[in-house]
Amino acid sequence: MFNFPMKIVNLLSMKSIIYFTIGTFVLVLLFSCNVQNIEKYNEDFKGEWHTKVYYSPSKSDSIRNYLTIDGQDSGFGIGCDKDEAFEGCLFFQTGKVKFNKASNGIQVGNSVQQIQRVDREPFVNSNGEWELILDSISYFKIY
Repeated sequence: MFNFPMKIVNLLSMKSIIYFTIGTFVLVLLFSCNVQNIEKYNEDFKGEWHTKVYYSPSKSDSIRNYLTIDGQDSGFGIGCDKDEAFEGCLFFQTGKVKFNKASNGIQVGNSVQQIQRVDREPFVNSNGEWELILDSISYFKIY
């Protein structure tokens, strides 16, 4: 066994703690700067969105996804009733929507269990409709 003087061991562990603390702080600072409320990032996200109707084998029925971006009252539903927004959803989340510029993803509420990748930010398509593409699925603005 090595017999290091305690002074050296204490100094090494203190340096490690300081470096770890500084490194963690820098990483948190870098990643937290990339997250902001989606309405502040791009106003075009605000509003009610839904997908076209599609068939879901897991529900054995026609369904659609819904997304509402309106401050604290935002919501995201997957596999919902095709005629009633956010009814009978397979997955449903509520809360403020945040956008992460680094990962190009949106998060609804405080949970990170379901983060959608923004493939294309809101735009007016060739049919004159507002369209948003999340995880390769097109959402259309409801008026």
